[in-house]
Parts: sequence; C-alpha cells; structure tokens
Amino acid sequence: MNPTLSLTLSFLLFAFLSNLPSNNAVQQVFDTNGNPVVSGKQYFIFPAADNPKKGGLTLNKVGDDSKCPVTVLQNNAITGLPVKFTIPESTTDNIVTGTDLDIEFTEKPDCAESSKWLLFVDGNNQQSYVGIGGPSNYPGVEIISGKFLVVKHGKDGSYKIGFCLDSTGDCGYLGLQEINAGETGSRLILTITDAYSVVFVDAASVKSQSI
Repeated sequence: MNPTLSLTLSFLLFAFLSNLPSNNAVQQVFDTNGNPVVSGKQYFIFPAADNPKKGGLTLNKVGDDSKCPVTVLQNNAITGLPVKFTIPESTTDNIVTGTDLDIEFTEKPDCAESSKWLLFVDGNNQQSYVGIGGPSNYPGVEIISGKFLVVKHGKDGSYKIGFCLDSTGDCGYLGLQEINAGETGSRLILTITDAYSVVFVDAASVKSQSI
C-alpha cells in the first residue's frame, strides 16, 4: 500500500473507531425469519426494508481493463447472488456480531480465482471496494488484507457489514457508491459514513439470478 493511501485509510479508520456506537455488545445475528444466521448456510444480502425481495448483490466487469466480473455491485432491480459466511479457525456455526468472518458467493465466474470477498484499491480514485478473486484478477492493484464482520444497526433486525484490517485491527463500514452510468449498480465501498443497512434473507426459498 502506498504511503499516501495508508495514511488516508488510517485517518478514516481512526475516525470511524472514535465514533463507533457503544451499544454493539456481542449478539446473535438473525435472518428476516427470526432464525439464527449460521456458518455455511446460504443467504441473500438485501437492503433493509419492510419486505426485502430485490436489491441484491451481483458481479460485473468494472473499468476498461477488467477482463473478469469480479467487482461486487448492489442492484435494486435484481435478486442477485447468495452468500455464505464462515468463521476462520472456529468450530462454532453461530454468527454473532463483531466476529471475524469470511464472506463468499456460492457461485463465481470461471475466470475468478476465488468466490471470497476482498477489498481492492481502485487506482483511479484511491477508494477501497469489495470484489472477489485473487491477485491474478487485480494485476497491479493493491489488495487489502483483512476480515469482515457484522454489526447491529438499529432495533429492526438490520445490520451493517464492517471490515477490519489485518495489519492494524482498525475497522470501517461498507457503504454504497455509484460510479458511473455504465455500471449496473452501486459498488460496495469502505467508509466511515452512510453505512449500507442490510438484512439477511434465507436463500432456500429465493431464486438466485445466475452470473
């Protein structure tokens, strides 16, 4: 990571930590049916709403040099792709707030190294976005090492997704950012403001939209 970017991220993440709500004691994470969210089960991540049915996450090519759809986008017009959560080096299945998590799609394009979520730095604007894959999918691009986590948001069963750096342990939220009209949705971005409020929907009764 270049020094300027590292300094910017450190400042932003410090600001986030300084303003982290104090009411986030460890709690079980629940889906919209009121059932515990568990490791390995499939869920859709939808925007928090009374009856979430669309607004899911998908993958697409972004930028002129992109050869594989590895950037995660949120699109209000689709169901999207399901994800599953895993807790590294843990024998428990229950997902609780504040726990380090791997998040991955249950489908991926053949050109992607992995279906696991990661953060990469867009060289055009020096912002950090969510993608999948591995180093071969991001030639010359900085990949940020860290873990995701779920944070309670409000009292209506909604949550925020956070990301913590392996290097320092500092954390930020995921938000949404529209880039340009050519991208079919909004990117997930590391932010300290306007975090994306989501719910987790059991995928068993929801039809996935293929890549």
